[in-house]
This record gives sequence, C-alpha cells and structure tokens, in this order.
Amino acid sequence: MEPAAKKQKVEIGAADTEMKDAEKPKASEPPKELEEDAPTSSAPKVKEAVTFLTADTTLNVMQSTNGNILMPVSDGGLRHLLAGARASVGLKSGRYVFEAQILESVNRAEDGGKPTPKNVLKIGFSTAKSSPIMGSDATDICFSSDGGLHHMKKQISHSPKFGNLAVMAVVLNLDKSSPNANTISLFRDGKRLTQPQKLPESLQGKTLYPTVTYRNVCVNLNFGPRPMAALPFSCTMVQEAATKDSAVSAATPPKDGKYEVIFPTCLPDEGGFDWLDQFKSTNPDYTELSERMISDWAERSGVWCSNPVSNDKPDLKFSIPEMDDGSIARMIRTLAPLQQRNYIVMEVTGNLIKETRKRNVDLFSDGCFRKAACVVVGDPTPEFKKKTQQLVLADKQELSDVQFRKEKAEEAKKKAAEKRQKELEKAKKKAEKEKQKKIKELQKVAQKTKREAERKKAAAEGKELPEEPAEEEKKDESEDEDEVEEPDEPMVEEDPPKVELTAEEKKIVFRKLKIPDLTLYMLNTTFSKYSVPEKGEGFDDIRYEWSKGSKASDYVKKWIVDKKQTSRVEDLVPSEWFKAKSKAWKAHLASWTQKQSDYKAKLIKKAQEKAAKAAKKVALAKAAEAKAAIAKAVAEKAKAEGKEVAEEKKEEKPVEIDDEEDEAEEEEVDFAGVDIFGVDEVDDIGGGTPLFKDFGHEDWALMRLGFELHLMSYAFKKDCTDEDRLGVVLEHLPFYYQKYYNDILNIKDYGVEDASELVKLVKEYVFVNESKVIESLADEEIEYPQVFVKIAEETRRHRALLRDFGDESAKLKIKNKFGSNQQQGLGGGNWKQGGNWKQGGNWKQGGNWGNKGKW
Repeated sequence: MEPAAKKQKVEIGAADTEMKDAEKPKASEPPKELEEDAPTSSAPKVKEAVTFLTADTTLNVMQSTNGNILMPVSDGGLRHLLAGARASVGLKSGRYVFEAQILESVNRAEDGGKPTPKNVLKIGFSTAKSSPIMGSDATDICFSSDGGLHHMKKQISHSPKFGNLAVMAVVLNLDKSSPNANTISLFRDGKRLTQPQKLPESLQGKTLYPTVTYRNVCVNLNFGPRPMAALPFSCTMVQEAATKDSAVSAATPPKDGKYEVIFPTCLPDEGGFDWLDQFKSTNPDYTELSERMISDWAERSGVWCSNPVSNDKPDLKFSIPEMDDGSIARMIRTLAPLQQRNYIVMEVTGNLIKETRKRNVDLFSDGCFRKAACVVVGDPTPEFKKKTQQLVLADKQELSDVQFRKEKAEEAKKKAAEKRQKELEKAKKKAEKEKQKKIKELQKVAQKTKREAERKKAAAEGKELPEEPAEEEKKDESEDEDEVEEPDEPMVEEDPPKVELTAEEKKIVFRKLKIPDLTLYMLNTTFSKYSVPEKGEGFDDIRYEWSKGSKASDYVKKWIVDKKQTSRVEDLVPSEWFKAKSKAWKAHLASWTQKQSDYKAKLIKKAQEKAAKAAKKVALAKAAEAKAAIAKAVAEKAKAEGKEVAEEKKEEKPVEIDDEEDEAEEEEVDFAGVDIFGVDEVDDIGGGTPLFKDFGHEDWALMRLGFELHLMSYAFKKDCTDEDRLGVVLEHLPFYYQKYYNDILNIKDYGVEDASELVKLVKEYVFVNESKVIESLADEEIEYPQVFVKIAEETRRHRALLRDFGDESAKLKIKNKFGSNQQQGLGGGNWKQGGNWKQGGNWKQGGNWGNKGKW
C-alpha cells in the first residue's frame, strides 16, 4: 500500500491536471449551418433561359454559342481593362445560387518586362442599369478571386482566395423568414468559405442580378438547373427561380429591325455632356462610345491614369505602353460595329466637323444600324434648364459642404488643442502642489529633529526645556479647493447649411464643368470648321433637340463669328513682310544705341581732355610763380649783403593754352529748345549730338515696345486672312507677341499688372478699340522710323516735367533687363497727346524725311 501522504499528493496532482485541462480553450467548432434544404415548390418558374444580354455586357466580352462561357478580348490595351456581364434574371426574394468556374488564365510569354495585368474574377450581384464592372459603386457587391468581399471600392469582409477549376458558388438569401435573410455567402467545391455576409443597405429591397467581372480569364457560368458541386444543403439555382421571386430582363427589339447609333452635335461647354448624361439615364440600353468612357472604364479596372485635360479628348496617360498607344480606341472602333446594340457616339469636335462626322458614320455601314444625328445647340428645353439648375445647386451645395466640414474640423482641432493646454496647466499646478507639500513635510521633520536635539542637550545640562507651544495645524485651503472642471461641450453633429442659388446663378443655362469640354488649343484650331449635320453625310435621320432647323445652323454660325473675336489663331505664321520690317527696325535700333554709346564715350573723353588742359594750365602758372619768387629772394639777399644786384631780365611770358580755339570748333546746340519734330536727323541734331542722348533704359523699353505693337497690329491683318478676325485681341497679347518675336512678354517687367495697363504705357503708339483689339496710331508703311525716336524724346521730357512737379505716377518701374546700350534696348513716347506730330507737326505733312527712301 502507498503511504497516505504519497497517495494524497498524487490525488492533488491529478485534480490540478483536470483543472488545467478544463481551463484550456477548446478548439473552435464551425458555426452550425443555419441554411436548410430548399422546400419543394410547385410555383411557376422562370421560363426564359438565363443569359447575358449584349446591352448588359462590356464591349470586350465574348460569349460561347450556348452563352455559358465568357472570354475576354485581350488585344493591345484592352487586356488591362476588366470585362463585365450581368445575367438577364434578377432576384427580389427567396434564396438562390449560381456557380462560376475559371477554366483558363491567359498569360503571355512575350510580355517580358512589360506591365502585366493581374488575372481576376469577381462574382456577385448588381442592380439593373448599373455597370457590370463590379466593386466601385453602391449598386453591386462581389467576392474576388484575390480574396475579400468588395463594395464601393472597399473590402468589407475577408474571404479566402480562389483559383482555376474551383467551382465557386454564390448564395443570395432574400428570404425574410430565414435567419440569414439579406445575406450573401461564398462556397468552394460545395464547402462554405464565408459565413453569411449582410447586404449593404443600398442593396436591400432591390432586385439583384447575378453578375461576373473578369480580366484575362475564361469563365464557365452555371445557372442551373443542377449544380456542379452540391452544397451542404439543397438550394434552388437561378434558372429554377420562381416567377414571384424574380424579374426577367428582355432585349428590346430595335425599331424597324435596326439598332440605332446616335451622333450628338453640341458646342463646347454648352451643355453637351450634361445632355448626354440625362439621355443615358433615360436610355440605359445605349452604350456610350467616347474617350470619356475609356477613362471611366480604366478607373473601374483599377488602372491609374493622369488627370484628364478635357472631357472630349482627355489625353490620358496610363504609364502602360499598350494603353498609351491608342490601341483601346482602335479596338473599340473595330468591335462596336460587330455587336448588335444601340450606341451613342460622343465626340464634341468629331461630330461638329463634316469630314470626321462622315468618317464616324461610315464605321456603321452595316444594314443593321440606323444612323441619327442629334443637333443639341441653341436654346435648351425647359426640362434641361430645370435639370441644369438642380446640378448647379448640387455643385454649390457640395462646395459648401466641403467648406463646412473643413471649418468644423478646424474648430474641433482648436478645441482639442485648448483641452490639451488645460490638461497641461492642471498637471503643472498639481505637480507644484505636491512639491510644496513635500517641502512642508521636510520642514516639519527638520524642525522635529532640531527640537529633539535641543531636548537632549538640555537634559544633559540638567536644564528643563520649555514646552513648545502646540502648533495649530493649518489646513491647506488649496487642498480642499477642488478645481471645478468645466465639462467638455459635446460636439453636436450639425448638418451642413442648405444653400440657395442667387439671382445670377438662376440665369445660368449651361453648367460650368470641373473640366472643359475641349482644351484651348483644340478649340482654337478647330472651331472655324464647325457645322451642323446634313442628310447628305449619310445620316438616316437628323433630330433637333433644342433650336430647330435653320435656327440651329444660324446659332452655330453666329457662335463661330463671336468666338473668332476672342480666340487665338494657334497656327499663325509671321509673313516675310513682317520679318523684313522687324529686321530693319532692329538695325536702326542697334545703330541708335551704338550712337548713344559713342556720344557718351565722346563726352567722357572730352571731359577728360578738358580736365587735363586745366590741370596743365594750373601747373604752368604755379611754375611761373615759383620762378619769380626764387628770383626775388635772390635779389633781396644780394642787396642785403651789399652785392651788386644783377639787372632783372625781362620776365618771360608764360605759355598760354588756348581753350577758345577748341571751343569755337564745336557748334552750340540748344538741346532744351530744339524743335523735336523739326529735326532732320535724330542721329545728329547739331554738334554730333543725338536726339536720344538722354534716353535711359525705360525710354528704350517703351519705344521698342511701341514699335513692336504697331508692327504686330498690321502684320496680323496680313498673316490672318480670316476677315472675321479683327486683329490682335488684348487678352491674347502675350501669345501673339511670342508668335511674332519669339520672346516671352513678361508684363510685370514693365511695372504693371495686366495687358491693359501695358498698352497704356505706350498709348502714344497704339490703343485698344471698343472690340478690345490693339490698333496702331501710325500708318502701315512708315518710311521714316526716326519718328519713333522723336515721340520717345517728347514723352521723356513730359515725364521729367511731371516728376519735377511731384507727380509720382510719372515715375516708371521698368526693370533694367537689357541696358541702354544693347540692341534689344527698349523705348517710349507721347506722339498723339503730348506732341503735334499728327495734327500740326511736320513729320508727316511738312517734314523733309519723305525723300530719304523706305526703310
């Protein structure tokens, strides 16, 4: 027998082991399957075969003859885009299942280092009229082969990945009596992969259609009646759905047996894309063909792209060679005529130009298509205007909401900072109190120790230490002062304020989109070719959505004429006439600036020579004086010593330097009194003095600019043969300046802010007319360019006079970029208001310069 102690020890050990085993967590068991076998039903069932209607598929979907196998078109850039297809039978109640299986993944051996798109399959449900490319909107939900349940660009729950040949089943439970009502589940080869996942609120109560989205895989779909892989419970397949639980989408037979291709003709930024969106919302069976559609397709496919520059021609960059080479658009133009569906071809520029219109129409030459032009120009319908007002209000509300949320976030951030500051101050005060409390405690201990030492000393000396008076314990009032903490103000969830349209906003007919319909360059180079469609171009029908018939044509013509008054001529080429005039002007300018430089150098040399002569004259005078002083001293010394004083020689006359001879050689010029417009040569108004001797860099700057604008105003009329274009529009002055002079016109270098102020600086040369066009005050063929120097000199003197009188506005703030001695030196003047060159001067009517020949 075992000893009692040993036996007790064993029993205790066994009990501990049992307790530890009881404490160990048991292995998690799979939740109980709540789905039950589908009951036998005699209710009427869907008669139509579940299929994929062409209108509910993307352009890159290819179906097998029985419709159960879907393949992608993967040529060029299309293989980077997702394909999508929505089944024709939707579910609104009950519990049903469909299956999908990846038969093949397409991989190219020749890709090498090229970007390779990821193969993917998404299976789920979407609502009618939504995009068959799932994962981006609130109108669909799907399981992905990459793992996860996706909705509105987010993974809302986890699920395992799946690959080739696995039979994937998606169960949709809309049975209100089921514990799994309004859920979706995923099964692989008959085994549950996910627990039932709740449908988002946006999908509850909606009719949901089986949908598949895929890229570079071949997919086999099974809608019934029998499953490929049995589930743990019997479940009715979609093909066997009861009529009361389902909705069937049927293909709408085309009118006259022909599908329709619509070509909208709309002017840029005049409601074209808003009209398109409204049309598509009421006609979802029309497939949009446009570069905007390609941009949206790429975004839904998860392909990064650059920001679009316009709605019509976004000029997207995907950083993928196969997509950046335009192959997607080319393939769409090939595929579209092969598929029997309705199209709306949205090309703003293409549908406004006759040649491209005809080319687009010819793509659909097959007899199964009816081509219709929709002219969307002129005065919109009341319905469109109403919708536009709603969109303008929605845009304004969105901006207001963003600003409101931004302000609320800043307010919350400020309150949080204030709260942190208060907490820091409170902690600081608390630490200070603790410090003072410890100091007092240490003082008490020190005092007690001292008292004890005194007591012992007194006892040793036989003295009696007087009792220490009892110290009243003072209560630290600050300890009792409980800081009253102000309760935090609760953050009230406020709704953003509702905005309203102003009176001006209510007049808006065409909404301004975030992105323009066309780039400025595209608009300026094409709008002169715009026209409305005509039946001879191959259209079966021409419809006028807004203004009718000739009114629409007249509206476009007037729009073109008005646009010509304000738009740029992008392809303008300076003529040889302009180049010759500009070259001659530069030669004169170089000559004048060199003449000024030479004149100033001559003045410096003359001043130096004059100074040298004066110094020499002073030196000679001083030498004569010194010599006379020495002679006088010698004579006085001899006389004092009684010596015979030598007879004084006759004083030599000092050498005189004749200044009058040199001065007489130079002609006196009354520069201040000279008749500016009466001089014959600005290079020499007398005595070698140029009229521009006092020009600073500001004067050269304004004179140069004045001539350049004068010449450009006439050159434009020669180079642009379009009579509807009146001239260089003020708004586009920098653009045309660069076109003609191949140089950037930096307006701020002249000390002004805009082109209007710049022209005012040279108002003596050019002006802006009522049409905002720059015109010259001089004739086109000026034979005597020296008139620009005369104008510049007169305005220089006028500005100097104003500055002398304290007029600060006369001070120019032009940057000295070039320097007065450069050929590119600048200039200025006042030849209309400040001088009489036109009304009474003789530079035109009475001058003698006309016989000097053309320049």
